[in-house]
Amino acid sequence: MRIGSSSYSFKRFDYGRPEEISFTLEEIFPLAYKYGLDGLEVLAVQFASEDDEYISKIKQLAVQNSQDIYALSVHNNFVDPDPEVRRSEIEKVKKWIVIASKLGAPVIRIFGGRWGTVKSFIELMALDGKEPPLPGYSYEQGIDWNIESFRECTDFASQYGITLAVENHWGLTYSAKGVLDIINGVGSKWLRVCLDCGNFRENTYEQIEALIPYTALVHAKTYWGGGIFYDFGLNPDYIRIVRKLKDADYKGYLSIEFEGKAPSEEGILASIQLLSQAIRLS
Repeated sequence: MRIGSSSYSFKRFDYGRPEEISFTLEEIFPLAYKYGLDGLEVLAVQFASEDDEYISKIKQLAVQNSQDIYALSVHNNFVDPDPEVRRSEIEKVKKWIVIASKLGAPVIRIFGGRWGTVKSFIELMALDGKEPPLPGYSYEQGIDWNIESFRECTDFASQYGITLAVENHWGLTYSAKGVLDIINGVGSKWLRVCLDCGNFRENTYEQIEALIPYTALVHAKTYWGGGIFYDFGLNPDYIRIVRKLKDADYKGYLSIEFEGKAPSEEGILASIQLLSQAIRLS
């Protein structure tokens, strides 16, 4: 197993410290090298451009700073009753599959999606990530839309040798069941799981263990300084989690997602130490 970080950890969108929010993706690469990371998972929403010149610049920065771009993360939503909206989201994913292939990123983190019936993210966290379907629609319909969308996306991704990894990320995929209903419904070796160790608020370790056999990427959430979005004062038990990953012969990245109130440098360095210890002791 190797230790990397999502570029999210450096900024936490607009929730990081004021001096961190202005970080560009280009500025993150030398910081990743400085901190001793093996690689970076880059967020599509942090790209300043989608043109070839900018993509080449990012790829060159990775080489110059000895960083493996092991994953690219896309923000998409397939939970929408309007087929034209879903078509737009499918085309977005396809666009980033092509960009990932140019970057040499073998995995794309992807979402199942949310109904959008809970408008406030803070409120959603208070509900443990659960939200009701839109009036007149059902969980099963949301899953069917995902299966249809993912089948097209995975067929396209397979042409580039890229694995899509659906994350347990609230809404339809707040539970392991939601993730597995999509994975099993699609039935493709090109669709795996991005296991977020901090996104199961109930029966945490049982649900983590249910997804481990399907996992292609691990999001190692940490909360140094206390959680930004919810009251997590403790980090997950990574010795326990890494032991289960080893049992399943997982050899991929532990991708840090630092989501605490401490400065990003402090949080990322502490996370590297925590995960290194977990790998050593498990």
